Amino acid sequence: MYNLEDAYFNLIGKEKNIYELATLFPQNRRYVGEYVELLKDPKSEEEVLIKGNKLISSTKEYPITDNVADFSDSSNNSDEWKKLNTQFLNYHKSLNVYEMINSMPIINYLSLKTGLGFVKNIKVLDVGGGTGHAFCSFFQYPETIEYFLLDPNLRLLHDQFIRMFPKLSYLKMAHILANAESLPIKNNSFDMVLSLASIDHLNDHKRFIAEAYRVLKPGGTFFVSSHLDQPEPTEDKAKLKTKLFSYSFWERVARYLYYRKYKVGSDDHTLHLKDEMPIKQELIKSGFIIEKKEVFKRNFYFVGVKQ
Repeated sequence: MYNLEDAYFNLIGKEKNIYELATLFPQNRRYVGEYVELLKDPKSEEEVLIKGNKLISSTKEYPITDNVADFSDSSNNSDEWKKLNTQFLNYHKSLNVYEMINSMPIINYLSLKTGLGFVKNIKVLDVGGGTGHAFCSFFQYPETIEYFLLDPNLRLLHDQFIRMFPKLSYLKMAHILANAESLPIKNNSFDMVLSLASIDHLNDHKRFIAEAYRVLKPGGTFFVSSHLDQPEPTEDKAKLKTKLFSYSFWERVARYLYYRKYKVGSDDHTLHLKDEMPIKQELIKSGFIIEKKEVFKRNFYFVGVKQ
């Protein structure tokens, strides 16, 4: 673990350009032995035990590196997913201040509108959670939550996150490397499964929704949100002219060149949704009762409860 005081001290006075690669910091991760009783071998369905720096079942061994439980070699991803995931990782590596600031209003809105950001004393599995920033950006009382970050990629915290959410630097999270479609988690283990703008990056969203139902406790909550592929509203010529000759025009040019430089794809999504119905149908098919839902500004969310 890095020295937190040194990390902040070194950021003081360091001018941060919007288009500048971020400094990366590892999450403050829990020791895997603290929650091994929740884990299973995703292939054999057996319990796993810790032996040295490995998780073992009777047929398989999985490494533990820097307190990350690594089930990544149990995945069976398609070539198309791997290609799109590479593009997505290029986007992650070049994540900039512009993207983070513009994503915060929707996170804040979802947290407040659903009321889920104010929960306390629960166990949360954030699937496709990336860096784990939702621990402190979505949840208002993170020190009361037992938070598990699960993602197929090992992604570290950007310095802009710890600038804005200092609790991310010292609150501990469990970190699991695995795929959403085959969760290495025992049945009925979690109070909440969170999928915040991740379901459209999965190899198979239907399998994930079924897996979310399986690992939730009876009465547990599944929150899923994402965006819709609806066209932008048509702009009249006067508005378009104002936009082209505004100060933001040069910022958009700079952003385009920045993305070209770091080979960020224009579309790294595996699932394209014109409306929310495919997600709703799978939720119902898997057994969820839909308690809340909303479609707004090319986005949607569902709050489902396990019966």
